[in-house]
Amino acid sequence: MMVTTLAARPFHLLLIAPSAPPKNSAEAMQVGRFLDALDPAVRVTLVTTPIVRGWEWEDASLAIKRPGMQVIVPELPFHKLTRRVLGNHRLAAMHTPDPDFWLPWLVSQVIERLDGVPDVIYSRSAPFSAALLARRLKARLHCPWLMHLSDPWSGSPYRPMAGRQAAKDRILEEGCVADADRIALTTQGQADYYRVRYPDRARNIVVTPNMMSSRAYSAGVELQSRQRSTEAGALTLVHTGALYGDRSPGGLLQALGLLVSRAPALAKRIHVRFIGNMSPEIAKLIDSSPSCTREPPISFLDASRAQCEADLVVSIEPQSEEPVYTHFLLSKVVDYLSTGRPILALTPPDSLTSAYCNKGYGWAFSPDDADASASFLERLLRDSEILRNLTVPPPPAELAPRVVVHDIEMHLRQLISGNAQEDRHEA
Repeated sequence: MMVTTLAARPFHLLLIAPSAPPKNSAEAMQVGRFLDALDPAVRVTLVTTPIVRGWEWEDASLAIKRPGMQVIVPELPFHKLTRRVLGNHRLAAMHTPDPDFWLPWLVSQVIERLDGVPDVIYSRSAPFSAALLARRLKARLHCPWLMHLSDPWSGSPYRPMAGRQAAKDRILEEGCVADADRIALTTQGQADYYRVRYPDRARNIVVTPNMMSSRAYSAGVELQSRQRSTEAGALTLVHTGALYGDRSPGGLLQALGLLVSRAPALAKRIHVRFIGNMSPEIAKLIDSSPSCTREPPISFLDASRAQCEADLVVSIEPQSEEPVYTHFLLSKVVDYLSTGRPILALTPPDSLTSAYCNKGYGWAFSPDDADASASFLERLLRDSEILRNLTVPPPPAELAPRVVVHDIEMHLRQLISGNAQEDRHEA
């Protein structure tokens, strides 16, 4: 008689991902790639939230195609109106850990709609309220739980909170870290940051990085197999994604201004496209630069094509004294690595983005060194052979969806196995 081992046995996964396809956001794209690469034998129940107007919109090119997946969309009474009221900026003090703070209230609604008890829970944050819902589901369903944090939670430089709200945010994080059976971060630096922060959970903290898009890579290969149609001597730069707060193109715009003053004729041959959402303040900055245009958000596939057609793809990170900043690897950069196009990164010298550029994937300059960026752009405009003769390395294997998802699935199976062993011991 053949015995199926637990490692190969199909299981029921409860995936808590408020930001999931077809929403067009960095986190939703990661969730979609996870579902695409996950073993088809795994039964998935996805818990997500309705799409609302704003920076996160519906993108048909990201639609999930996974047969047999149950999708649960818990809603508040009079959901659209209620969510609009709860999301009002006048109630910002309630938005802890984020504007989806109401999601854990709906735990009973999720349980009532579940088709069978899952074997394991996997929550994807952002938003961090996904972890709060998962924590309640773990307590009610007695399932093991893998908590994934795409970015650091409390105290993150990208989440400016102070006073009582910051204290509450830290308490919520501490509760989830204590109750999660395993905690996944996207970079080794972020994992080490959490191991120092929570030494008693250090053995349960793992790394599962953001993964590239195989579709963007295919588009890049297809493009490179054709003759590029870029006008000789011209230079097109493309930045895709949101710009807000400290993530501002000010350093690049200063570099373009220096280029205009030093070599006005050359500067006329450069064009920078900013595609995506941005704050009004940043939109004004871009409008003031003659070399730049800004465009509204486009679908993921269209964004991939724009990246693959660029001479350089642009990544912008703030200059900061916060050590944790250097441990971010923007999902935008992960996508860029899959296109085969060289990266121009404005990033701190010891960042992960800079490390990839130093491996041959592009060039990195400090965000506050406009002179160096301007000199580099001038050199490219004067010598077209630099880009023409450049060979970008193949996409990093460690960021391939099949590699990343294999590791995630391994952690999920280990948690299921551990839970089964505990049940046998108790029996």
